Amino acid sequence: MSKLPSSQLARASVVGSTAVKVGVGKLKTKAKRPFLSEQANESELDKQHDKEAELLFKAITQLRGTAVKMAQMLGMETDLLPEKVRIELSKSYYQVPPLNRVLVKKVIQQEFGEPPENLYKQFDLTAMAAASLGQVHRAELDDGQVAAVKVQYPGIHVSIESDVKLMRKLSGNAIRFLPNHRKPKKEIVDTTINEIAARLMEETDYELEARNTSWFKQHLVYDGVEVPHVYDELCSKRVITTQMLKGRHIDDWLATNPSQQHRDKAAQLIYDCFVHCAVELGRVHADPNPGNYLFKDNGELALIDFGCVKQLGKRFTDHLPALLYAFYLSDFQKIVEAYSNIGMSFSEKVESNYQSVLQPFGEWLSKPVREEYFDFKVHNDYTSSGLQLMKSVAEMPTVETVEKDFIFFDRTMYGLFKIFERLEAKVYMRAKWETLW
Repeated sequence: MSKLPSSQLARASVVGSTAVKVGVGKLKTKAKRPFLSEQANESELDKQHDKEAELLFKAITQLRGTAVKMAQMLGMETDLLPEKVRIELSKSYYQVPPLNRVLVKKVIQQEFGEPPENLYKQFDLTAMAAASLGQVHRAELDDGQVAAVKVQYPGIHVSIESDVKLMRKLSGNAIRFLPNHRKPKKEIVDTTINEIAARLMEETDYELEARNTSWFKQHLVYDGVEVPHVYDELCSKRVITTQMLKGRHIDDWLATNPSQQHRDKAAQLIYDCFVHCAVELGRVHADPNPGNYLFKDNGELALIDFGCVKQLGKRFTDHLPALLYAFYLSDFQKIVEAYSNIGMSFSEKVESNYQSVLQPFGEWLSKPVREEYFDFKVHNDYTSSGLQLMKSVAEMPTVETVEKDFIFFDRTMYGLFKIFERLEAKVYMRAKWETLW
């Protein structure tokens, strides 16, 4: 693939040409519709959506960086886009076309002053997987250990600011053809993009990712969950070398038709690990895209890619269980008290929002802990049914201050529930929280 377009002009050209192609396709479809039967119209719209999905994915793979991160989040939020577009976007988790060999060698030479053949016993210049900001190569170290080497795309660190503007245009084209009753509000898309922009600068620092990975390797000692070792001497701002862990990405794993027992085990490990990290360790692996999990044949997991880690405040983690318990009890006073203890404040009129907003949100939030276990195969619309409720709480007019830790915590939990729906798993959640109540 050609070099990453890093200038604003080059990246605008990619977005502009994609918008033109999408627009032409819409006009052609619109022109045909008056002369087609209802069934033929539906078929023509399906073809249009297929083409738009293909064009969108091609543009994203050219832009990489913020564009891929945006695609990952839109792919996760499956309710925002039609199924055909979601399928194309989901490829961005780990199937983005690779950089060519010359650019890979150039990045490593610039970072370490030596080519990869001098640093590794063996280095495969053909990428085995793509991440949002870089791509992963298989390597062998002098001691025979197999390593995963992530190399950052050249120019990614200088393209972030322009990408924020460009992705607003690109994402607008992605959702424009949705029916009016399903169109997400502009604020939802803007919030998503703003969140990406705030975190992306941090994620371009692979030395920080190396420290995050080492921290979790040391502190996350959890049966059935593996974290890779970091080879610090082979890490830099734009290259990170870690232990190669075994496992399959979620689609590949599901294609092996794992048993219900192993599906349940994997989902339970993900959930228990998340709660343990949040409440007991005070840090969460805050990018819950499925590509960050490798699934093993027996249902155990490897957790990878620690570019996005959120450290939660002690005040937040100390009072979070009490908030969930207050929602479980449907106790308005306890809910307000728990929110206040966490750091959120409301106006005196907050009670007017209870029946219309807080109560239905609390019923949805506490639903998984009202039963011994929660079956995501039966409740396969759980996340979609809660999306608007989550948004309604954030937009309550009586909210005066918002605790920023909720942004990362809620998004991560929501993303994990999306994974559980794909696994069609049964997850025991109540017992985990009862020990904290």
